[in-house]
Amino acid sequence: MATTRRHRTPPDSLSTSARFVLSSALSHVRITTRGSSIFSSRNRRLALVPAAVVVVLTLLTIPPFTNAQLPLSLQNLVVENVAIEECASPARSATHSSQPHAPHSSSSSSSNTANLHSNRPACVFTPPNRTVCYRGFETKRFQAGGRFNLTRRLVLCDWPLKSFDPLVLARLVPRIERLAITGRLLQRLAHDFPPLPYLRMVNITGTRLNHTGVNAFYELERLQVLNLRGNELEQIQPYRFRSGHVEVYLQGNLWNCTNDMIWLLKEQSRQYVDKPTLVCKDWKYTGRPVLTAMEYKRVVRESCLHEEIWNCSCHVSYLRLSDNGLSFHPMIMVNCSDRGFYQLPQYLPGNTTVLHMARNKLQSVDSLTTNEHYQSVQDIYLDENRITSIDILEDTIWLDNFRILSLRGNRMNRIRVYSVEHAIERNPGVGKVYLSNNPWRCGCRFAIRFQRFLRKHESLVADSRNITCYFINDDDGRKQYLPVLTVTPNDICRPSEHNTAAFYNTLSIIFATLIILIFTKLAYDYYHYRKYGKLPWLIMKMP
Repeated sequence: MATTRRHRTPPDSLSTSARFVLSSALSHVRITTRGSSIFSSRNRRLALVPAAVVVVLTLLTIPPFTNAQLPLSLQNLVVENVAIEECASPARSATHSSQPHAPHSSSSSSSNTANLHSNRPACVFTPPNRTVCYRGFETKRFQAGGRFNLTRRLVLCDWPLKSFDPLVLARLVPRIERLAITGRLLQRLAHDFPPLPYLRMVNITGTRLNHTGVNAFYELERLQVLNLRGNELEQIQPYRFRSGHVEVYLQGNLWNCTNDMIWLLKEQSRQYVDKPTLVCKDWKYTGRPVLTAMEYKRVVRESCLHEEIWNCSCHVSYLRLSDNGLSFHPMIMVNCSDRGFYQLPQYLPGNTTVLHMARNKLQSVDSLTTNEHYQSVQDIYLDENRITSIDILEDTIWLDNFRILSLRGNRMNRIRVYSVEHAIERNPGVGKVYLSNNPWRCGCRFAIRFQRFLRKHESLVADSRNITCYFINDDDGRKQYLPVLTVTPNDICRPSEHNTAAFYNTLSIIFATLIILIFTKLAYDYYHYRKYGKLPWLIMKMP
């Protein structure tokens, strides 16, 4: 099995990995001095002692995997190093292959090195049983027999195709015990692995492998270790294994936590050794531990079975990291659209921030002000219901903290413009308001105020250009609709209403002018008194 460099080794696999590293190191120790590799048995024993000590010290210094709390910070984005050592240094593999018992070692090494740097497939056999292939198989060399038939450990570096067919192994290396594959072109397995009675360790790392079937490794009856780290897997279902306990490693893949992998929470066999270190890489949960995301999804799924919302759907829309970095706060979306509700549900899962209630039969929004379950709701979509008024939301905490309020397609003909405007001005987090497709009444005063409101907050009222109001045409008695943004007083105000409005406007201007003049005169008198010590002569003449 190819040696894989990694930052840490899970405890369950340490014994297996340690035995493998130790046996590999001891079996490949070669001591050469001036081209000679043959020593006396005594010298060989002395040479193996320091090598064994180095390997043991190396294993002792491997930091143990800590089964502490789930990692909560973006440190989870660090991908474990999964480079295969034989593929990282092909020249050394070529040199090693020519050393043991080779009378023309220098020429053989040069030939192997030249082959490795070409674009053709090249395979290098290293006694007693390891073969390293680059850019594919040299099929003819395997079929010709010879030393390649002794292969028990096969390493495939820089696999040149998008798919790999495991059936080829049964034909070329039927006695294979350890397999390693790497290469950024590899995306899929063409078939499930066939029965390979000696294969114990499979290492597919550093590829673009994005899917494996549940039965992909089922026929490997002696499989002990399955290493799939550093690929591009987005989702898996529990693998089926014919063998007993198999250690599976999955870290460093592109896990899409919008998919359903709740089965990882129920998996108690400890087969998936590094599952606490798996990290989501999708746009919604990036940097969040997979197990944390799945736990919240499980809790939300169970909460959604409540009798009030049993026919609604619930989803975790986002996991927000707390300010202290020690926990997550889920943001939950509940969708109850098209469910025949006559009133807002009396229960919502905790931390519900988005609620969809479109196309129901709602007539009021009272629960937004009286029900504690709605305190965290920031975005609410109430389109195409029977709501006639939202006046009850005036001066409420909810209106001062909402983010999105969608009321399209209801039955509202008026709103308290000043109330909504004050709420928007007090609310720094407001995002969008939708008010179109309502039967707004083009009353002379309301329409003008509504128009000013829409023009002032056109960026917030997303559908302001589509908002219309109607008035009754005096000629035929039909409703006539006009865009609120472009309506004028002449369009909607009757002559009497228009004249009355003009009279009151003029009167207001006169009163305002008089008040300004009075205050100006008082200021002048005060200035004159402070400067001359007496009031103006006009004041003195007054009785």
